[in-house]
Amino acid sequence: MRKIPQDILGNIAILKFPRGMWLLKKKFLAWRFLRHNRNVRTVLEKVEGFSGELRVPKLKHLAGERTNVARYKESGCIFEFNVDKTYFSPRLSNERLEISREILGSKKKSFRVLVMFAGVGPYPIVLAKMAKARKKKLRIFLNELNPDAFLAAKRNAKLNKVLDFIEFVEGDARDLPKKKLGKFDFIVMPRPNIKETFLKTALKLSKKGTKIFYHGFGDKKSVEEEIKREIGGRVKDLNLKTAGDIGYKRFRVRASFVVR
Repeated sequence: MRKIPQDILGNIAILKFPRGMWLLKKKFLAWRFLRHNRNVRTVLEKVEGFSGELRVPKLKHLAGERTNVARYKESGCIFEFNVDKTYFSPRLSNERLEISREILGSKKKSFRVLVMFAGVGPYPIVLAKMAKARKKKLRIFLNELNPDAFLAAKRNAKLNKVLDFIEFVEGDARDLPKKKLGKFDFIVMPRPNIKETFLKTALKLSKKGTKIFYHGFGDKKSVEEEIKREIGGRVKDLNLKTAGDIGYKRFRVRASFVVR
C-alpha cells in the first residue's frame, strides 16, 4: 500500500485516505500509525480540503486522545493551535527558515517587515526568534483575518518570548493600506490558494527597494505571468522557486522580487 498523505503537527497527525476506503480500515491504519509514531497521541482524518474564506479543514477523529489542540515545534519555536479552527502547514518549515535567513541577511541596521496571512504566527515568530538570537533590530507587523488564528498567534508570540518584536494587526489584508502603517522594507505573503493575489495591496505598502516574498500556485510560468499582469512595471530581480506540490503538475511557487 502506498504511503498515506500525512501532516504531523507534534502530538497530532492528520491523515488523508483514498476515497471509498472503509471506516474500519481507516481506524485500523490510524491505530497502527499511533503504535509506530510514539510522539503522536491523536490521529485525525482530513475529510475535506481547506474551504471558506478562513481556509480551515474539515477533520474527523480516528484514534488516540480526543483533542484538537496541537503542540508543534519548529526552528527552536513552539506553536499551539486548534487544528479545527486554524490553518497550519508543517511542510512550509523550510520556506519559513529560508525567508527568515534572507531577511536577516539585510545590511540595514533596522528594518520593518509585514507578514500578511500570518495564521498562528509561524513566519513572524520564526523570524523574530532568529532576530533575537542575532541581536538584529526589526519590527514585524503580523496580519491575520481568522480571529482564532490571530489569538493563537498572540499566545504563540508570548510563548516564544518575542512579543517585543511584533505588532498585531487583525483583519482583512485588503484594509491594511487604510491603517496608515507606513511603508515596509520586506513583505511576506504566504497567501492561501485563492483567486485574489493581493499584489496591488502589497504594492501600496511598499517603497522603492522593498522586497516581496509571494506565494503563487500553478507552475513557474503561470505565476510569473500573474505577477507581470498585476504589477509588472514595478517588478525587478524576479526569482521563482518551487516550494512544494499541491496537485498533479501544480505547485506552490515562491516568487521573490524587488519593487522599482
